[in-house]
Amino acid sequence: QNFIQKAGAFGHASKHGIAIVCSDTSPRGAGVEGEDDSWDFGSAAGFYVDATEPKWSAQYNMYTYVTQELPSVVEQEFNISDRKSISGHSMGGHGALTLFLKNPGSYQSE
Repeated sequence: QNFIQKAGAFGHASKHGIAIVCSDTSPRGAGVEGEDDSWDFGSAAGFYVDATEPKWSAQYNMYTYVTQELPSVVEQEFNISDRKSISGHSMGGHGALTLFLKNPGSYQSE
């Protein structure tokens, strides 16, 4: 919520015709045992990876969500182009950097 509440970016983005989409860091209320036990794993962990362990893999697929599912929904539901950038703060910044590096040509800045 820090960016949404404190950045003051939405007015500037609106003036320039830029859509800002703020995804969550993980699924909420997925019902996986232990998902809320630690700040750095499960709910609120911003690593943007797809889980490989069966206990987690049905719900915790943030890499796929952020790189495929969310952009597809946004492009279909709103009158915007498929041009996109990605950014983040702290672990979200690390996640954004790794997504950029793993997906050449998918993100841009101008």
